[in-house]
Amino acid sequence: MTKIPKSKFAQLADILRERIEAGEWSGALPTERVLAKELLISRTTLRRALAILTKDGLVQPPPTRRLPRKVRDNPVHPGGVELRRVCILTSALHGTPLLIEQLGVIRGLLGPAQINVDVEEAATFTERRDPASALSRIVTRHPHTIWVLHKMPENVQRWFATSGLPTVVFGSVFPGIPLPGVDVDFRAAAHHATGICLARGCRRVVLLVHRTPLAGDSRTVDAVTEELARRGAPPPRVMRHDSNRMRLMDGLDREIVANPAGCDALIIANHHHLFTALSHLLRRGIRIPEQISVVYLSNDPSSERLSPLPFRYDPGPALVRRLVAAIHTLAEGGTPKSSLIIPKLIEGESVRPLGVIGSKKNQAGVLSGRAGLK
Repeated sequence: MTKIPKSKFAQLADILRERIEAGEWSGALPTERVLAKELLISRTTLRRALAILTKDGLVQPPPTRRLPRKVRDNPVHPGGVELRRVCILTSALHGTPLLIEQLGVIRGLLGPAQINVDVEEAATFTERRDPASALSRIVTRHPHTIWVLHKMPENVQRWFATSGLPTVVFGSVFPGIPLPGVDVDFRAAAHHATGICLARGCRRVVLLVHRTPLAGDSRTVDAVTEELARRGAPPPRVMRHDSNRMRLMDGLDREIVANPAGCDALIIANHHHLFTALSHLLRRGIRIPEQISVVYLSNDPSSERLSPLPFRYDPGPALVRRLVAAIHTLAEGGTPKSSLIIPKLIEGESVRPLGVIGSKKNQAGVLSGRAGLK
């Protein structure tokens, strides 16, 4: 019996079927544009092939044309392939000493399970309105991978949430995005830091956060604003800056140096702002903590070498251990729960001494009273 030759799109459907069943794509296919370019075919032919796979139930139709198609059932272990790779997607690795330190710990903890950890730097994602095509290319380079999102904007988190890929956010998850996250409880830390400043007689607070909206920074702004309002103090002046040193120094000159009486406390959320702000204010003759108290809402090894030593918040080893536990859960095909770590205050030299207002006992109760915030 003569075998009827298959059409081009039917042959393409067979090729895609084999690659999906072999586990080449974890969770979702690349976008149509990426697939068409890779396979050297037209999108019309590709869509007819995908229609066959959709009819067979192998892939799901996308919510929109720009989003990738999800692969059916069990996206974590497609084709029986175990997940033994992790990729941390971050806006900047080499400019983040804390993440470099954490990366070493993560690799050490995952090593015994033979799970390898890679890093993809994607600074441009913070500027893109639609990162779908770039994300599809990155995901295609890393099949069978667990994704860890670090300092990624809302549109990137949302893309991964709809992709079906095994993902955990190492940081704060934006509201309404169904991804698990592991983060410091910035609301608790920001409430406590504001309480310390108020207890030391500071009422004119400037808050320095990143220019690109990050979920953790948004919660920090809300918490500082709430605590000041609760204590009858004016709302904070919020400075939003990227990692550009010159722009930040210009902003500090306008907001603080030109009017030092308008600020007696500076709360800093990000490490790259800490070093520039502290050194520039001292260079301009601003006395810390006599004129301005400075509190840093995180901690890393380099901040411990500054003078004056900043008041800072350290989550300890629990943060990385919770992230590693979430990665193990994803590797086993489960869904990890989100968790928040209450950081510990490490006192330094950057906040004015405690006077007649407040007491160390009262201040210690502020953070412990926030321990239930999630």
